[in-house]
Amino acid sequence: MDASQTPPELTDRKNAIRTAMRARLSALTPAQRSAGSAAACARLVTCEAFARATTVMLYMPMRSEVDVISVALEAFRLGKNVCVPRVETGHKSMHAIETSTFDDESMGADELGVRSPTSGAQIPHETIDLVVVPGVAFDARGFRLGRGGGYYDRYLARLRRHTATIGICFDFQFVDLVPTEPTDIAVQSIVSDRRRIETHPSPSTTPPKEST
Repeated sequence: MDASQTPPELTDRKNAIRTAMRARLSALTPAQRSAGSAAACARLVTCEAFARATTVMLYMPMRSEVDVISVALEAFRLGKNVCVPRVETGHKSMHAIETSTFDDESMGADELGVRSPTSGAQIPHETIDLVVVPGVAFDARGFRLGRGGGYYDRYLARLRRHTATIGICFDFQFVDLVPTEPTDIAVQSIVSDRRRIETHPSPSTTPPKEST
């Protein structure tokens, strides 16, 4: 569903969560962000999905997000292929661009101002084994609240059924319930600085599995 078609009441609920969560994210000190990011990333690299993956799609972290650069470095060390998003606002689309370095010389900014490789091959979504997904908020079902552009939902909808998707966040970014629309795509698991949750993208009577 396009943002312009979202019912106003649902938009208000989403924006209220975004406002509250952004305030908490902005209040993080650099030391808190660093420690929380390190703990969340340490959990992510122990996931079976990461171990199995040959090609991993990460994201270029903004100041308020979990810094996943350490995951990229571990992927490089293990000989995995790494790619990151580049958006095209005109087509409301997102593509995966291969990268082998995060040096400033190799990075520019995409149309949303997020760091992105200035060159590199576009990686077909069919060849990606794991996508690590950021979010403003998550719930235990695996649904996420993004910034409102819908880029990740549209991209996730195109993936193969067996492509792994892992959300990553600080633990305080969990909420009881993320307001959803039919076009919202749940991730298969979520890692934070305190726990990992295996979610159920489709309705199930089995509760989410949580581990510390």
